[in-house]
Amino acid sequence: MSVIQTQELTYIYGENTPFKKTALDKVSIEINDGEIVGIIGHTGSGKSTLIQHFNGLLKPSSGKVIVDGEDFIEDKEKLRTVRFKVGLVFQYPEYQLFEETVYKDIGYGPKNMGLDEGEIDRRIHSAAKLVGLDEALLEKSPFELSGGQKRRAAIAGVMAMEPKVLILDEPASGLDPQGRDRIFEMIKSYHEQKKNAVLVVSHSMEDIAKIADRILVMNEGKVFCFDTPPKVFSRSEELEQIGLSTPQVTRIFRKLNEMGYNLPQDVYTVKYAEKVLKERLLEKGKV
Repeated sequence: MSVIQTQELTYIYGENTPFKKTALDKVSIEINDGEIVGIIGHTGSGKSTLIQHFNGLLKPSSGKVIVDGEDFIEDKEKLRTVRFKVGLVFQYPEYQLFEETVYKDIGYGPKNMGLDEGEIDRRIHSAAKLVGLDEALLEKSPFELSGGQKRRAAIAGVMAMEPKVLILDEPASGLDPQGRDRIFEMIKSYHEQKKNAVLVVSHSMEDIAKIADRILVMNEGKVFCFDTPPKVFSRSEELEQIGLSTPQVTRIFRKLNEMGYNLPQDVYTVKYAEKVLKERLLEKGKV
């Protein structure tokens, strides 16, 4: 069952001005409840504009956005409900921390939902645990935290609203390799526990390949492709032609095929590559 659906969604910046630019051009997609979707594309491809339609931050120039079966754009009450159903974590969310304590910052969203104190407290502690924040940090000022801890606290503030859809825009941006790994492990763990839809926007094919059930590739405001990782990465040459860097292991396998080894074209993780090579060696009696 789809939790988000767009129908011919078009968005034009600066409409009726000399600076008119079509950011989204008749985008029609369906995102299923409970799946992890990676959204990738080069700068200006429309991916960030797209996700801002999913909770009504932007209003379509034409077309429709349907969340949980409802066309909500023209109804203020439905729009408020959708903003709690679709939690959006912006790039560098730590810049949005402002409360006296981490506890209050995480609880800001649930409080605005009109929940009672007991439920707010439960959600704060649950979200802190999900992102791996130590309980001792909850009473500290968010400005005393490290960069990675601030990122986790900001993400916890959206998770505490327990949205039906969690959207993260470049969640690992600016972090070192270890920090990136921890963020993506956290996203995977959250999804395993909550079973809700998760959308992750990233310029990194490597990161998306590790977690996504399906990958939406945007190019010049249009859907280039929307499919499973094997099918997307089997089109590695086309992806590179539109300016995207495919995973290193995918490029290696393509090079091996150019050398005549006749290997699968859809290899996109080291684990999958290892499996493919072992099977090939077993066939030839080398293992």
